[in-house]
Amino acid sequence: MANITTAELSNSIATIIAADALGYLKANTVLARLVARDWDNEVATHGQSVKIPFTGGLTVNDKSANTSVTHQSPSDSGITVTLNKHKEVTFRLEDVAKALSRPDYMSAYLEDGMKVVTEQIDSDIAALYSGFSQTIDATSGLGEDDFREARRQLNAAKAPLGDRYAVLHEDAEYELLGIEKATNRDYTEALGRAASDAFSGRFMGFDIFMDQKIQVATAVAKNMFFHRRAMVLATRPLPIAPEGTGVIQRVMDEDGIGLRVTISYNPDHLAVQVTIDVLYGVAELRDNHATIVSTTEI
Repeated sequence: MANITTAELSNSIATIIAADALGYLKANTVLARLVARDWDNEVATHGQSVKIPFTGGLTVNDKSANTSVTHQSPSDSGITVTLNKHKEVTFRLEDVAKALSRPDYMSAYLEDGMKVVTEQIDSDIAALYSGFSQTIDATSGLGEDDFREARRQLNAAKAPLGDRYAVLHEDAEYELLGIEKATNRDYTEALGRAASDAFSGRFMGFDIFMDQKIQVATAVAKNMFFHRRAMVLATRPLPIAPEGTGVIQRVMDEDGIGLRVTISYNPDHLAVQVTIDVLYGVAELRDNHATIVSTTEI
């Protein structure tokens, strides 16, 4: 039987790290799990623009006997997203074989590193609040009427009834918990660990989550009430280094989220260096599919 070489271990651990990092990325985000996601296998670079299409509208037509159907050619439209977010986390492992035989050794680095990456992605999505035109002033206290008005606005925009979310600042969630009608039933959600932990119930047609990365402007929290297609998170694979350059790389994606893992040897520290990076962009898709509800930061 052939011996297992260091190169084989490095290849295996690259795949393990990529899979685990992707799991941490998905499990620890809130907003990133709720907005539309777009992934394409085409390699991209920082600053590149990609077009996210959405189909044109169709109409219903009467069908008369002995007549052909009405052909439609709806015009496609879309939004351009700039891949201007290139985030990375890098750490060193003392020994590749030790890391492979001690999963907890590597997981400790991964969990800490990916936590800050996921927080950054959620922050970037939350910052899109400034581009939406529909707003509700709830600075006197979040109440049932604010949920009702947000629902009315999305209904008026003909946003689909499913996949509607209210993502609240922690202080707005505190006010939510004082609305009796919003807290008299129990719900569960399976969108990932962070989303599950942040789930606060369902009210007025919105699945409600708390996200500590909701933006605050001059002590006013910008809570986001939206349909999934109001915003998009677009990620693209980064290029793989040519063979013979002394690095091992893996690109992995799942459910519209992708990242790259690079493993190399750092002679200054006599250790294996691991870099996990992700290239992405965020953008508003449909302005009338979201409403920003302003509440007071306590």
